Amino acid sequence: MARERDLLGAAVEDVQAIVGAMVGQFASAQVDVRNVYKVGLNTTRLLFALGDLTCAWLLLRQAEVALAAINGGASGREGAFYEGKVAAARWFARQVLPLLAAERLLAESTDNDVMDLPEDSF
Repeated sequence: MARERDLLGAAVEDVQAIVGAMVGQFASAQVDVRNVYKVGLNTTRLLFALGDLTCAWLLLRQAEVALAAINGGASGREGAFYEGKVAAARWFARQVLPLLAAERLLAESTDNDVMDLPEDSF
């Protein structure tokens, strides 16, 4: 599970960077009040990222318990159940957590273009 733990660590850094970008956007609103919109534009992104991070952490924690059970001799249906826990955690860590790096880039590059559209555009 070393690779998956590394992916979790990278995801923590990405989520921290999203929060940092939003704090910076909020602070820059002292110079240009419109920058507070950037915070609002990133709130859903942050919530989804936190959800993915939490799910991954829980799945990896379950996988560690499952590996201990497998190494302790679990077999048959019980062993298969534990193998499924490990496989699910690996899949989620490898397929979902890398997406948080893209979300980080999007949060860091958020601009007010959509906020500049006239109301008639909607």
